Amino acid sequence: MALLLTLLSGLFFLIGIIIYKFIKHKKELTIGAMSCALVVIVGLICLDLVPELLEIKRWYLIIFVIVGLVFLVLIDKLIPHHHHDHKENDENTHEHQEHLEHIGFITILALLLHNMVEGMALYSVSVNNLESGVLMCLGIGLHNLPFGFQIANYSNKTSNKLATFLLVISGLVGGLIIYAFGSISEFITGIIIALTLGMILYILIFELLHEVWSNIKHKATFCGIIIGTIILVLINLI
Repeated sequence: MALLLTLLSGLFFLIGIIIYKFIKHKKELTIGAMSCALVVIVGLICLDLVPELLEIKRWYLIIFVIVGLVFLVLIDKLIPHHHHDHKENDENTHEHQEHLEHIGFITILALLLHNMVEGMALYSVSVNNLESGVLMCLGIGLHNLPFGFQIANYSNKTSNKLATFLLVISGLVGGLIIYAFGSISEFITGIIIALTLGMILYILIFELLHEVWSNIKHKATFCGIIIGTIILVLINLI
């Protein structure tokens, strides 16, 4: 049952992608998803990743935060990055779509590590107390849902389905690691969290802030911020 919960937590990414596929007003949903993801990422950094690193109390983990950020900078240079001015014409629409796919890809890279760590924690909690595990699974799922909207653009291409599949099962992989080895050291956990924090910071500062600011006057942006805030409140209540 504990392993099933780790799988369910990752399926919320897939639920977000499926919802996106069936929504007619994809532009509005995409804009809203970006602003929602921005709020959730800020919450992830402030309420999850940073407190976990501070709890480990290893100053050298800052080095791995920088490594994670630099890693995505290098990925950013290797993968075509399409800057655009949000003008309403066909060429720019195609350019913007490619830019969204780029953001989706690097978001998946960062979330893969983070979701594995969450899967490890979820499995450990669920084995000891199933009720607590169910509540934690729901919290992680609500957290993952807006990211499903965000990466839906990236998952459109057949060649990208493998990366999306790996993200969906990353929580289960984390659970299987604990199931197989019993536990991992605090040192390794700290490194994974630090790398994730670095990559998440890159996405927030260099990708999402630009997208949200470009659509700051759009009604969907405001709605996305409200929904992201509600998700954070629900997660903390759970």
